[in-house]
Amino acid sequence: MIVKKADMTVQPRPAWRGGEGAPVCYHLEKDVPAAWRFSSLVEFKPGESIGEHAHTGETELYYIIEGTATVWDNGTPVEVTAGDAIWTGNGASHSIKNTGSTVMRMLAIVITE
Repeated sequence: MIVKKADMTVQPRPAWRGGEGAPVCYHLEKDVPAAWRFSSLVEFKPGESIGEHAHTGETELYYIIEGTATVWDNGTPVEVTAGDAIWTGNGASHSIKNTGSTVMRMLAIVITE
């Protein structure tokens, strides 16, 4: 199956999980396996973020496509850039903020266990 960007649902997420700004999701979901809860290309303007949240009974992957960000991995800040992958599951928590001066893009996928 092919999902063209023009056919994706576009959703701004203001104050996403208590974060700043309104990152924009381009939802990739079209008849995906039941274990896939969320899959989107997410675009962050400088300063935009997703607030801290935990993943229990599921795992989330962030894959940084473009730009730079800070991820708080169980409260520890880590700088990430294009090509980096962040896995969060088993009750762990994370948040992410575009700390660069350009748009940051990442792929976000949540799979239930």
